[in-house]
Amino acid sequence: MTTRLRQGFTLIELLVVIAIIAVLIGLLVPAVQKVREAASRMQCSNNFKQWGLAMHGFHDAEGKLPYTAKTSARQTFIPLLLPYIEQSGVVQGFDRNVGNFYLPPFIVQNSTTGLFCTPLKLFYCPSDRIGALWTDDTYWRARSNYLVSWGNVTVGGTTATDLGVFSNAGASPRQNKFSDITDGLSNTLLMGEIIVAKSDKNASWDGRGDAYNDDMASPGSMFMTINPPNSPVPDAVWCFNNGDPAMPCVAAAGTNGQLAARSRHSGGVNALLGDGSVRFFTNSIQAATWRNLGSRADGQTTLNY
Repeated sequence: MTTRLRQGFTLIELLVVIAIIAVLIGLLVPAVQKVREAASRMQCSNNFKQWGLAMHGFHDAEGKLPYTAKTSARQTFIPLLLPYIEQSGVVQGFDRNVGNFYLPPFIVQNSTTGLFCTPLKLFYCPSDRIGALWTDDTYWRARSNYLVSWGNVTVGGTTATDLGVFSNAGASPRQNKFSDITDGLSNTLLMGEIIVAKSDKNASWDGRGDAYNDDMASPGSMFMTINPPNSPVPDAVWCFNNGDPAMPCVAAAGTNGQLAARSRHSGGVNALLGDGSVRFFTNSIQAATWRNLGSRADGQTTLNY
């Protein structure tokens, strides 16, 4: 009687195969992550390009740029630009004289079904919290990673040479024109990205990315160039300090408020310049150069970055 031998791997051979597979997975996962992040960074850049087209479209139609925030009617730049990013339906019925926290017929404040509860894709960097939506008071609102440039000053700063294109907020905010950007459109920031708050419900309101909110006591719709991108210096904002090293903060409000450009990208942030171009600015950019980019009229017309 012939006995057939069973073919198979020995224990040692199996262990070797498993070890090889583990090594291959170890090599593959970082590569996939790099490809995914590269795609996210590219999509983030494309989002900025759309915001740039919206800025130029608004300027062509109105003869000026939008304001950062208008406190008398509780508005920011976002509802003004929505028609220029093909979102006219979102602002249908919006009344600039009343504000975005009210619903037609403008008697009751916005709630969970208000005009600006929709988390539009263009609001978010794919590397951060897509769909972040503030839901902890009577008027819900979408957050955004993309804010306008206030310049090299705090909320209460008034030094003329440090003011950004969008250092204009209040009851009757000034709206700058492209002609007011005397440093040159390619040398001046219009928008930059930030990391939105990690939580949309907490006992201590976190204003980071609260771009629909006109509240000037804490930067919600603008960022500053006082500190370089992804600076280890804590932001001075109304915040809930969650211990994330990528977004350090100290609770502050009022004229000393400041918020640095930040991102989940490796090594820097995307930002929109006045000419509509989008650049990736590394964390190692010279602090003076970054501050110059934040100013619209400091006389620095030739910048190396």
